[in-house]
Amino acid sequence: MPPRTEPTTVDLDSGEVALIVGEDNGTMSVRVVAAADVETDAADQAAAPEIVLALAMRLLKDPDFHDDMLDWYYEHLNDAEERDDEEE
Repeated sequence: MPPRTEPTTVDLDSGEVALIVGEDNGTMSVRVVAAADVETDAADQAAAPEIVLALAMRLLKDPDFHDDMLDWYYEHLNDAEERDDEEE
């Protein structure tokens, strides 16, 4: 896929958190972006921010996790496609 030359804007709904995974010169980059109204400094965060932060940390600190995630995705991709075909 050719690199994009223009940034893409994504609007997050209230309470949503996004995990942005990219590649910069062959190195994986990971960013976490929260909607403006997600409390990120609260002592007890909601599940969504914690899950996204945990995924980001695991992607950055566990090199094998990247491959495991891709393996899981490709194993389940066919299942999702088959369900879509059955629903049509």
